Amino acid sequence: MSILIMSIVQSIKLLERGMQQVKGTILMFVAIMFMLMTACSSATSTNSVVDEANSNLQTNEVTIDQTTPTDPTDPTDSNLPNKHTSEQLITGEPEKKGHLPQGFVYLDEYIPSAKQVMGYSGEKNFVGMPIDGYLSPQAITTEKAALALQAISDELEQQGLIFVFYDAYRPQKAVNHFIRWSLDEEDLLMKESFYPREEKSTLFQKGYLSKRSGHSRGSTVDVTLAFADTGEELDMGSQVDMLDVISNFNSGHITQEQAANRQLLKQIMNKHNFKAYSKEWWHYTLKDEPFPNKYFDFDVE
Repeated sequence: MSILIMSIVQSIKLLERGMQQVKGTILMFVAIMFMLMTACSSATSTNSVVDEANSNLQTNEVTIDQTTPTDPTDPTDSNLPNKHTSEQLITGEPEKKGHLPQGFVYLDEYIPSAKQVMGYSGEKNFVGMPIDGYLSPQAITTEKAALALQAISDELEQQGLIFVFYDAYRPQKAVNHFIRWSLDEEDLLMKESFYPREEKSTLFQKGYLSKRSGHSRGSTVDVTLAFADTGEELDMGSQVDMLDVISNFNSGHITQEQAANRQLLKQIMNKHNFKAYSKEWWHYTLKDEPFPNKYFDFDVE
């Protein structure tokens, strides 16, 4: 009986020892799982920090690009093209290249009071796009023509009037652009504004355009008059470059006042040795032009 009791006691002790080992194993497993979870959480947190840092770095790079423009007056950037001073950017004054052939000048240097509406350098013209060779809205003429126009301007100012130039020297490449445009029958973008009653295919034939323009010789201008105090143009009955019979100097489609304004312009231009063109009231050429047989093709810039 005592042996049986001892066996039972011994079994209980072994069972207790086994339970302790199981508890130890469970505790160890729990500890390992906790360590793994902690490590994963730490890694996730680290990745988030890295991602956030990268995001901030990218944001800072964009901010730097957007808020740190190159100083336009920085002398270290003197070789960069198309530089402008802050004054030019504010006023919008076109920059001059200044590389004109001998005998040519910029009109605004001789007649600073005149307005310049150089539509061929933009989209406001009968083609509806910038014309080849017009890289800047500058009025350029031969010096001889500029001196004659300067004398006219001085006389106009006594009457409270100023010149408004719409075109002057015109590169031959611009004329070639007009020729190509006239052959495109589908391009009628500006028809209603500039040639509502004419077919573009006949504009050269009818004398509204020319394959050899006097403008390319440098002593022809497209010009009108305006009041010096307001800048308002005198009513001439049609806009410059209106390719229509209403633009003929002696058109019967204009009022007496409009006809008188055209006559005023013609008289003062004729007085200073400019001849008119009968189909365009705005078109005048210096009679004794210095290059009567030479057609230039340098860019307006």
